Amino acid sequence: MTPHGTSRGRAVRLISTAGWPLADRSPLREAAVQALDEASGAVIVGDPGVGKTTLVREMTTGLERAATEQTVVWLRTPAKLIATPWGILEPLIGAEHGPEPGVDEVGRLIERCRRALRDLPGRPLLVIDDLHLVDAVTAVVVAEIAQTQAAQILATCRRQPGPPAAVGTLLRQNLLHQVDVAGLTYDEVEAVLTTALQGPVALETIWKTWEVTGGNPLYLRELVRSLRDAGAMVEVDGAWVWNDRGVVGRRLTDLIQAELATLSPAERDVADLLALAGPTAIELLAGAIEDAALTAMTDRGLVVLEADQHDGVLRARLVHPVHVDVIRATVPPRRRRILYERLQNESADVTHPAALFSTVDWALSCGVTPPVEDLIAAARAAAKLADARLVRRLTEAALAHLEPADPRALDLRMTRAQSDRFAGNFRAAREDLDVVAAHLPAGVEGEQLRWRHARLVANLQQYGADDVDAALTTIEHVELTTPPLWQARQVDRLVRLAWAGDYRRGLGELERFAERKDHPQALRASMLGSLIAGLGQAGRLEESLRLADDALRSWQTDSERYPWLLWEVLGTRFLAALWIGDPEGAMNPPHIDDPMAKVDDAVVQVGHGRYHAARGEWSLATAQFRGALSRFAVRDPSGFGPTASANLSYSLAALGDREGATRARRDYETAQSGASRVVYGDSQMRVAAASVALGEDDAAQRCADLDAWSSHQGLWLWAMHARHLRCVVEAASNRPTRMQVDHLTHAARRVEGPLGPLVVAHAQALAEGDAVLAGRLAGRLAERGVWIPECRVTHLTSRQREIALLVRAGLSNREIAERLTLSVRTVDTHVGNIFERLGVGTRSDLASVLGGFRARPRHRLTVSGSVGLVEPVAVGLRSTY
Repeated sequence: MTPHGTSRGRAVRLISTAGWPLADRSPLREAAVQALDEASGAVIVGDPGVGKTTLVREMTTGLERAATEQTVVWLRTPAKLIATPWGILEPLIGAEHGPEPGVDEVGRLIERCRRALRDLPGRPLLVIDDLHLVDAVTAVVVAEIAQTQAAQILATCRRQPGPPAAVGTLLRQNLLHQVDVAGLTYDEVEAVLTTALQGPVALETIWKTWEVTGGNPLYLRELVRSLRDAGAMVEVDGAWVWNDRGVVGRRLTDLIQAELATLSPAERDVADLLALAGPTAIELLAGAIEDAALTAMTDRGLVVLEADQHDGVLRARLVHPVHVDVIRATVPPRRRRILYERLQNESADVTHPAALFSTVDWALSCGVTPPVEDLIAAARAAAKLADARLVRRLTEAALAHLEPADPRALDLRMTRAQSDRFAGNFRAAREDLDVVAAHLPAGVEGEQLRWRHARLVANLQQYGADDVDAALTTIEHVELTTPPLWQARQVDRLVRLAWAGDYRRGLGELERFAERKDHPQALRASMLGSLIAGLGQAGRLEESLRLADDALRSWQTDSERYPWLLWEVLGTRFLAALWIGDPEGAMNPPHIDDPMAKVDDAVVQVGHGRYHAARGEWSLATAQFRGALSRFAVRDPSGFGPTASANLSYSLAALGDREGATRARRDYETAQSGASRVVYGDSQMRVAAASVALGEDDAAQRCADLDAWSSHQGLWLWAMHARHLRCVVEAASNRPTRMQVDHLTHAARRVEGPLGPLVVAHAQALAEGDAVLAGRLAGRLAERGVWIPECRVTHLTSRQREIALLVRAGLSNREIAERLTLSVRTVDTHVGNIFERLGVGTRSDLASVLGGFRARPRHRLTVSGSVGLVEPVAVGLRSTY
């Protein structure tokens, strides 16, 4: 559930424009303005479509609006002007063009331009779009104008082929400054998508869109419009999903084809071959393409040469995945066959996974049957890349050449079954496993196949049919004779109990197993996530984090063979850090860089939401949970959809959306079949907190039920939170009793970290009727990511509630503005309106009202005791308004 390795989904400032939002490029604009102040000009360099011209237009518009003394002269580069010598200088010297000039003529040309510039009012600024297209003579003139400061230069230029030689010299001499413009970051793509589509977007969709477009703003706009026109970008459960990865759309296809039409025939061969074959070793391309064409494509920035990090082989690939998609979808069948035969004459590159299944898929589309071993290897490679559709296609092609009982056929069917399960296609997975069951070999030689088959069947039973007992029976009854598989069965059983939420039966055994050093490292790693989660929920949070951090610092497990284990450790470590009250620490685990490790994007998006909720950024949190749920609606192989619903209910309750919170809670309760219960207590606590905030009649009973379950399982973290929520419920109508506070204290003593003392102190303040102290402690808890539901405040807008809760957490108006990406003036206005609506005059009074209190005399309460409580009367509260 960790967002480690991906964006945190932070807010990004956008510029509103007609029809499409733009990312705010203020830092780039400021860098370009600074270049104009410090040098003779600036050259804005970047790939096509990244917004170079837009940036320049914003700058010139700003200069005109500011009524500066500069006169802006645009020197444009349409084809009819660049086709003639010094044609783009027409705005300065008129439309008379001659033949290619000699040295003397260049000098006269420079002087003519200088005279024209001297006649202009103010300081001249020459703006040149697409500087890389100008002829050599014009480049010399522009360079001379800049060097002699006859005018300043502001130009755009593609990274490849780069500026003309004369201008490049000035850049190296620092007489002109270069400002690099890259594609949009992941955060910027997320912000643009969310704004353009006017709603949350599934993380997997954001990631795919960013990956396909490379952050290119032009490609991004056309891709989204194309997908919507084609019905491939749809709204599911309140969030947007790209539901058909095979569809790119007509608009973007037309745009890319127009770009490709500018290539020479030899360059187009390079583009088509690399699109169809995938990353290809340079030596294999030698006889299939022209070297000059490959160099030209590299210079244009369309192809990149890079050494593989695993085998060190230098390969060529197309830079933009969208080019790959469009070419694959549009190359005619006859040309496919011709190109395939040309490359196959040089032998296929079957060592790179992407190249392997691209080449095999290419062969099948040409009506060519690749070798069976290549089909098998390609299917496995596609499974590692989670492409269920391609796995199915390649598996079918391979099975057509294998006997049903062939071990390779059994392996392929189980690979496809696992792929289908992860894609949510449980029925297809069951059909393949039934076929495998009829042909499993007996004896020692078939043990590995039988064990793999049993685990896949058990996964369907536990995560598809919500029957953990059937899954445990399947695992127990498989015939195994070797000690390593006995150990694997023991660990598998314990992990299944944890994922079923049954820590009472499994946690102790997990600890004892982890203490033994004689087990294989991969086997020990496979139970770490369950153990970290169990220890954290049992209240042993510091121990849980130590275990996770030690494991990550010494991580050696082969993620290519065990792709999910690292994610499990990172995810449970993320939750443990949140549970102990350290949201920022949750985002900063020991550094792990393993590209082979797999993550579930929808679960990661839940993690993004949890982080935002812990920071009081409830609107962002809600968008993340909705995005995750839209993906879970398509596939949810591990049962985390209900967890997202519980968190959505919690966030909506914090925002005061009663109807939405109630609906999300009902979704959670009706989706329990097949749900993962590895963090069941966490979900139940959030649902209970939402119920408290909504003032529901059964809120107290929900807290009592959670307390009873947690105590039975030995999960004292949730027992503590359940008892604390019960005190909050009591405070809404009366006051918590001393017995209730003592009951809470008993659980809090079993929970490591700073939250135990704070929740006990808060409950004691409630019991004493000390509104001011309770408000301050609620703010301290909010800093630690714990929201205290307010039962009576119903007449604030969602934005006002979000800001009010951050005020209670002790943030100043400026800090709130920075966190929510608002202006300080906007926050000032909101806070003033909040004060007026609630009838309060200070931030302390606001904190008291949010705690459900009416004005009561403040009683000093010093808290102490064996749980190591702080003295909350010393807690400061900011009073800035």
